[in-house]
Amino acid sequence: MTQTATQERLALKTPEAAFLHILQQEFNFSLRVSRELLSTAQEMLLGSIPAAAVRPGQVRQVVASMQAPFGPPLAEADKTEVTLTVDAGAEDAEVKAQQGAEGLRRSQVLRLTEEALEQGGVLTQEDLARALKVSTRTIRRTVQALKAKSYLVHTRGQVKGVGRGQTHKVRIIELWLDRKGYNQIVRQTYHAQQSIKRYVSTFLRMVVLHRKEARVEEIAFLTQASERLVKDYLQVYQIALTVPHRREKLEEELARVSARPGSRKRKRQNPSHEEAKKGEVTP
Repeated sequence: MTQTATQERLALKTPEAAFLHILQQEFNFSLRVSRELLSTAQEMLLGSIPAAAVRPGQVRQVVASMQAPFGPPLAEADKTEVTLTVDAGAEDAEVKAQQGAEGLRRSQVLRLTEEALEQGGVLTQEDLARALKVSTRTIRRTVQALKAKSYLVHTRGQVKGVGRGQTHKVRIIELWLDRKGYNQIVRQTYHAQQSIKRYVSTFLRMVVLHRKEARVEEIAFLTQASERLVKDYLQVYQIALTVPHRREKLEEELARVSARPGSRKRKRQNPSHEEAKKGEVTP
């Protein structure tokens, strides 16, 4: 059996695959609809788990706080506890099948550093090595490879030295707004197509809520995202409005979202007394 075939078999042995199987076999949903339901469930439910809870594939780790001064020794810096997703299940299996072990490690480094930032922490290369159970030398090589491809890896030295910079989620949304296909974005960003679609869905929901004049904290609550991510995505949105081809892409997608049957307001089930009196509806 080839390595790719083995990876594909492993991808089937995940909770996500079992959920898709139930949706298709017991509820007769198509594969496309099943995947959309899975993506929505992950977006809404996984983000709402209390910080103290740890899902399979996650670890809790004490790291330096974002607010800690860069000068003092790390041992004396303020600390915070963060939850890191070292194994994202089917999404990681997909990345490994398409881009190999090194591609998966690059994806993990980007994900872990961003997760820490969203929780108010910042990782060192030693933190990454500990979480991924590899050597610091391996992490250093992975970080150098990412930087060579213009990624800003948000480790402690980088964040404190030159600022936070652009996140990988922002980069993915910008590529999507530039009309890059999902397969192309997968190759460029070391992310599974499923996670990319989830980022896009969250971005569009945030834009819809923003246009309804929801506040940042309200958008964060309703989308189960951090306020930091909401601000990042809304900045992408504001910039997109000034770039013709991005604005066109955005408006097309927002029109599709609003045209979906589930997004239309339901007719009132309890008619008013006047409507019933006129015989327009049956009371």
